[in-house]
This record gives sequence, structure tokens and C-alpha cells, in this order.
Amino acid sequence: MAALLENGKVLDETEAISQVEHDSLKKVFAWMDMKKDQKLDWNEIQDVLSKLGHKTSKQDIDLMIWEVDDDLDQQVSWEEFLVMYQRCICDRQGLEPRGLFNLAQFLMYDKDFTGKISVEQTLQILFVRYGREKLDAEIQEIFGEEQKGPDGQEKRINYSEYLRRVEARLTRLRNAKKEVSKAVIYKRKK
Repeated sequence: MAALLENGKVLDETEAISQVEHDSLKKVFAWMDMKKDQKLDWNEIQDVLSKLGHKTSKQDIDLMIWEVDDDLDQQVSWEEFLVMYQRCICDRQGLEPRGLFNLAQFLMYDKDFTGKISVEQTLQILFVRYGREKLDAEIQEIFGEEQKGPDGQEKRINYSEYLRRVEARLTRLRNAKKEVSKAVIYKRKK
């Protein structure tokens, strides 16, 4: 499914998201939009983070909004939310701002908005995005080596743990890119 941006530009195939992702993202946006005004503001994002038990400063939430607020109204519209998601899933360099994306992605996994996710909850989104070949690697990135707890039950993680894992992954990705760049520069100097 190709999304249509406000200015009429159709996103190319690499930027398109599946219907499953689109529907899930739309559900997340609607849940976050407590005022039902088709915009997310600071208070709504703060409320969501509070429900997830994740303390975040007003400054950090303002930054999340600013990173994706194309019309500079200090709110995030559905179109801005969708474009943010598309840009982040297409970003292979790890350079797109991901504050709001990480929250949206977690909530897409947390279909019932319980504040915790399990491997089983992530499977549908991960499968449509990465296919069977990369599914296990993606699950390991999110949940680590052990997908079962000490009691044998499926491991569940909260938003704070999820955020630590995705930020660590992003740091590794960015550092790997820096190392490649340094190697190229070194070769050129010789």
C-alpha cells in the first residue's frame, strides 16, 4: 500500500508499508489521540508514557514532537505520524530521529495496550516487515537470547526495557557506520 503525502507525492515502493502495519499504526494513533482531534500534543504523549511507567521530561517529549512536526504547530498529525514511521523503517543508516517512532513501534506490538510485549505479540509486524529470513534475528534484538523467563513462561518486556534494547542497537549501527567511514578515509590517505 503506497501512502499519499499531503503534497500529493506518492511514496515509492521502498517507503510503502504493509496494510497490517498501516492498520496497526492507525490504531496506535487513535489510542494515543485522547482528545480525538486528529493530533497528538505534549499532554497526550506524556499520558501514554505515564501509562507505560516511563518517566520522560517535557523537554524530551517536545523534542519527539519537534522531530516530526513538519507544519510546526507543536502537534503531530496523522500524516506526520505516518511519514515518521515510513522514514524510520526505511532508514538503513540509523540517522532518522526515533523518539516517537520507538514509542509507536512498541505500541504496535502491544496490541492490547497492556504496557508489556511478548515475542508472540511482535511476530505479525516483524514478519510482514522482515520476512521469515530475518524474523529470528529481529526477535533476538528485541528480547535477547532468552525468550522464556526463568519460570518457563514467555518473556515479556516493558517500554523502558524495549527502549534500552533498540537504542543499544541503534548505537551499534551508528558506530559500525563510523568505523566503515574511518576505514575508507584511511585507505584514501595512503
